[in-house]
Amino acid sequence: MADEMPLIKQSGASGMEIQVRLFDGRELQYAARSGKSKQSYSIDILSLQDKSKNVYMIAWNWLAIAVATFLLMLGLLVILPPVLGENKNLVLGLILLVGTVVSIFSLIRFFKNTSRRCIFYTRKAAVPVISLYANKPSAKALQAFVDKVEQRIKKIRSHLNIDEDKQLTGEMKMLRRLSDSGVISKKDYEAARAVLLSGFGSKR
Repeated sequence: MADEMPLIKQSGASGMEIQVRLFDGRELQYAARSGKSKQSYSIDILSLQDKSKNVYMIAWNWLAIAVATFLLMLGLLVILPPVLGENKNLVLGLILLVGTVVSIFSLIRFFKNTSRRCIFYTRKAAVPVISLYANKPSAKALQAFVDKVEQRIKKIRSHLNIDEDKQLTGEMKMLRRLSDSGVISKKDYEAARAVLLSGFGSKR
């Protein structure tokens, strides 16, 4: 039974708790919790690509804030001295302090939120629907879980002779459900829908 229901639990740097399990040999159940925020959904593994992919998720927004704050601080330190009065040293000191603190804080958030992820994409539209930390709880534990899921996907696909149009329809319905529940954006759903619609009847 344990082989039929692989499970992985992860804790992210931002305090997010993630649990993913293969239920009933056909469905990946995803649950995430961060403070009072919760998210859960399920994925039919036949709607996934056979292999997951390891990618780097870079927190560009925090890096941009750090760089912008640092440049703004330097600009103010150069421009303001000629127009400041006798309180020049106090004002410049405050600018230097605030700018340095914000820049350092943003860099810390950048490094904390940048991580390598193992991602499962949908079969045809290539929409990322399951994202796991690459080394949590360990690289070995994650690889064991991923291997079991990928083996199960290949096994089911080899045993079931499902019409291509039916698979495309199933993937589209699943993405629509994920869009309605806020897991993926409406924009991503519409782009995926266009890709899936173009595949109907393509092998006839």
